Amino acid sequence: MPRIREFDPDEALDKAMKVFWQKGYANTSIEDLVSATGVSRYGLYDEFENKHGLFLAALDHYQNAVGGTLFGIVERSGASLTDIRAYFAKLVELSSSEMGKLGCLMANCASEMAPHDEGAAIKVEKFRARLQLGFRNALSNAKAAGELPAQFDVESVADFLTGVMQGLSVIARSRANPKMMANLVEVALSHLQ
Repeated sequence: MPRIREFDPDEALDKAMKVFWQKGYANTSIEDLVSATGVSRYGLYDEFENKHGLFLAALDHYQNAVGGTLFGIVERSGASLTDIRAYFAKLVELSSSEMGKLGCLMANCASEMAPHDEGAAIKVEKFRARLQLGFRNALSNAKAAGELPAQFDVESVADFLTGVMQGLSVIARSRANPKMMANLVEVALSHLQ
């Protein structure tokens, strides 16, 4: 007789994501995950196979839940320069929240896991590609609308803005002064004028 699941996998995944985000993969124990989710080790293993499977699922959850909320700003079909500015303003605002001080789970994963874990590297690359595509979308719309000069290099600036976002995530995790983050964003966006 199959075992009946006694927990909501999405709720457990959200709680596990927050633990990984705060502690990183290596510093998160199964006991930490059991404690945070309220799900037994066997329940977690039944659903996600192991700690690594749960981590990869948490990365997908992060991209959909957290990334989707922010990326939607630059991904929408009519996005433009105003939306890029709104995206970075939201990042700076979030950096002073408790979760924002943890940086970006994907940026954290890029430095901790991606160099030696193919599954994590694929998730990080997917996240970065999505962000680059969003910036390309908004910049292309701005160029087409005449907000940017005809010779403007959309591809290079989309790559630059993606790097700025990832750098901001690292700076946020180091608990830098929000004014420093605002200054970094102001200088980065000055290239769009």
